[in-house]
Amino acid sequence: MSRTAHPGVEERLRALAGAFDETRAMEIVQALCAEPLSGRAVGTPGRDRAMALVTDRLHASGLRPETHAFPVPEVFRLTSPPMLTVRGPRPSRTFEHRRDYAEHPRSASMGTAVEGPVARWDGTPRPGAWCLLDRVPQGRAFTDLAAAVRAAGGLGLLTSQRPASSGFLTKRVVGGAPVDLPVIAVREEHLPALEGGTVRALLPLRRDAVTGTNVTAALPGADPAGRDRPVLVTAHYDGVGADPGRHFPCAGDNASGTAVLLGVAHALVAEGFQGARPVVFAALDAEEVGALGSQHHARRLVATGSRPDVLNLDMAAKFNGAVAVELGPRSREIRQALDQAGRMLGIPLAAGPVASDNRQYASAGLPAAGIGLGAAHYHSPMDSPDHVDPAALRMAGRLLLVTVALLALDEAGDAGEPTNAPKH
Repeated sequence: MSRTAHPGVEERLRALAGAFDETRAMEIVQALCAEPLSGRAVGTPGRDRAMALVTDRLHASGLRPETHAFPVPEVFRLTSPPMLTVRGPRPSRTFEHRRDYAEHPRSASMGTAVEGPVARWDGTPRPGAWCLLDRVPQGRAFTDLAAAVRAAGGLGLLTSQRPASSGFLTKRVVGGAPVDLPVIAVREEHLPALEGGTVRALLPLRRDAVTGTNVTAALPGADPAGRDRPVLVTAHYDGVGADPGRHFPCAGDNASGTAVLLGVAHALVAEGFQGARPVVFAALDAEEVGALGSQHHARRLVATGSRPDVLNLDMAAKFNGAVAVELGPRSREIRQALDQAGRMLGIPLAAGPVASDNRQYASAGLPAAGIGLGAAHYHSPMDSPDHVDPAALRMAGRLLLVTVALLALDEAGDAGEPTNAPKH
């Protein structure tokens, strides 16, 4: 068994965990999900409003937030509502965007409506036709296929996409380089019905370089020797962004994690906590377009000689029986602290993928753990605050508070095999 914290320290840690206020966190979730924030996509006014909210909350907690800008080479988004209709041989219909069809992330823009017959692509030239694909190749093979269809006079590509449990097609905002044709993903059960019909479609897309912004704030440590070994708590505050005419609240992913981060910061300051090591909070931008905010931050840390222990929280909206933890290399101390915190609070941990910003820190050689509880209907319009469980926010907040405190106080156990830690 791993060593537990000294009884006096454990009592203090339990009191600290009790300081997390899930009501306050839920209010932050609701504020981040408001329609004026329009899904918080990087490079948008809605993201700017979210950044201001995060900054104001950190400042109100008694911290001194700083902002750090970084380039985002390209994002793509719809500039106006798209359109997809089909005529014959089956009954004509107009499809609903995001329920029946969606833009493929590698699609070219189609700013004016284009109409043509639908033919299954078999390598035979189909001038003036929409080409239906049975299978979508990946990488360069997809680029080559699109080029072949274009050279043969094809109008565009029709591919298949399965709906999520929400009933919506998951919004995809990152992919490879765009191909030379418009590409429309159609709900898989509808795709066969298009063959032999005539499709009319409009897909107005725009691709731009934008600027992302991370927000950081630090709680100083008592030991100058620990200055370059902070405990870093991170969560991304950006979302996938709204569609024209349809709001995406992005509550579980990741207003929930951002709210917990802000709640942990508030509780530590309010309780007068000070560890030997500093605690740094980072609300990260551009996770949804390739974790670019954490990539920028990790490189900056390495360049300055900082070696933090990183705890990244992504999705804290629902509890599915255990908290998922993905441990990077060199993260034994983090593992020990999570184990002790989980056992102290009665929170089960399980090894599981957390495909988020933690991987950028781990790739940069920093000890890092990704932590996730779960979310309902993420990357869909149904990812709303009414699907966020305050009890899950509280669980995530309590777990982070105790884990952060153990690391900052250098009280994490260092012997034996943890009893509650995720195993790989």
